[in-house]
Amino acid sequence: MQWYEYTEGERIKNVFSKYTIKDFWNWWSKNNYQYMEIRIKDFKLIRETAYKYKLPHSKSGVYVKNSNELKNVISFVREKATIWFGINPRKKNWQSKTRKGFGGGDIFIDSLCYIFIDIDRVKKDGPASKIDLENCDKLSELILEKLGEQGWNKNYCKICSGNGVQLLVGLDIPIKIPDIIFNTETGLYEHNTNFERIKLSLKEGIGKQMINFSKKFKDTLNVEVDKSGFLIGKVGALPVTKNYKYEGFTWRGIISMQNGENVGLTDYIFASLDKIKDYKVKNIFTGRKLTTETYLSPQKLLNHKFIKFLLECDLPEGSRNNALWFSFKLLLRDNKIDINSKEVKYIHKLLEKKWNDMLAFNMPDKKYKFNEMTINNFCIQNGIKPVFDLWPQKTKKLNMKLENLTWDFVSGYDEKMPLENNTIIFEDMENCKKILVEGANTNIDKIAAFTNGCINKYGEKKTKFYFDILFYKFFSFK
Repeated sequence: MQWYEYTEGERIKNVFSKYTIKDFWNWWSKNNYQYMEIRIKDFKLIRETAYKYKLPHSKSGVYVKNSNELKNVISFVREKATIWFGINPRKKNWQSKTRKGFGGGDIFIDSLCYIFIDIDRVKKDGPASKIDLENCDKLSELILEKLGEQGWNKNYCKICSGNGVQLLVGLDIPIKIPDIIFNTETGLYEHNTNFERIKLSLKEGIGKQMINFSKKFKDTLNVEVDKSGFLIGKVGALPVTKNYKYEGFTWRGIISMQNGENVGLTDYIFASLDKIKDYKVKNIFTGRKLTTETYLSPQKLLNHKFIKFLLECDLPEGSRNNALWFSFKLLLRDNKIDINSKEVKYIHKLLEKKWNDMLAFNMPDKKYKFNEMTINNFCIQNGIKPVFDLWPQKTKKLNMKLENLTWDFVSGYDEKMPLENNTIIFEDMENCKKILVEGANTNIDKIAAFTNGCINKYGEKKTKFYFDILFYKFFSFK
């Protein structure tokens, strides 16, 4: 029987039990002294595990250096949470100006030893069925067969991730990841061209080839290769653990393993790299061409008013990432600016330091475009002067008789317009504008009553901000 034809209990007994934790460690480490990251999402559990077994740890996980430590961590954590392992070995790097340690980011990767191929269902509706697992396995075998044409299927590990299949294909010569220099004066990591080239070679070279190969079977098998698997810091399903999902769990285990040598695979990765032209300025993203005012080159980024706003202002957390970091990525994508350019890397590191946060470069859906009002709305909601002109399309001046509209006038007005509780200021202004009549002297009285209604709803300080920033232009222009 094939492994996917068994029930889970039979699969554990007849397939997974053939390989021990020590077997997996020996295959992965190649008997070299190196650290494996065990990724755990719960930081409380990370600390508990690290202290119990005296292991180094970071915000993302604990770090083991032999099979006994790996076994201890698995036995302690697997009944409590889903855990993963770092595909490639980890190393210490600077975490701050005074401290070195481990971490989950790319700068903590010691060497590139494996190509990680994550095969999963395209459409997921609950736990994987036997047919789903069979189709994942079929694609994994097709990939191994294709690699075998070059003799590159002699060193691999095939793992059942619970609801899919993952392949680790070993390089014949590990690629040492360059050390990234930490500048203690700026508190930033310096740009390293070789580091970026190695990352890109895996993703844009053999990774892209495998993704394109798998697309041919996407419709018939309902499975695909996850493109994020070709990031060097990726984590995978840890064998002999449980995958807690869909209100239950499934066991993970090794399906098969080969311990030969994939001669020439490392050379092929570097050969693929040579075919990537102008990687520093390659236009990766697509999108509409912006107006002259907002069209950018990487060299002009630091002078853009939005970028200055991000770097110079102390901004409240709240929806900062959703509104501002999201908009930053849209600005790059719509201007076809390479995220690997030194200017983007520099800004990225500055923002991570300023916001004390890890900012991911997962790009937004193409349906979204950079919109200045997204940034302005964030500013208005947080009492900050807007970065861009408000409603630049409002060009026709209306005769609304508001020349004498001052804060002293409206704050001393007696009437108070009732406002709905579940609306925001923009909706309130729209409702107020509906009762104004062009050329009517009573408009100023209505806006005075509206302002008093805002004071009652939002408070005087916030209303004064709205009055100074929004009211005159909103009510005076079409």
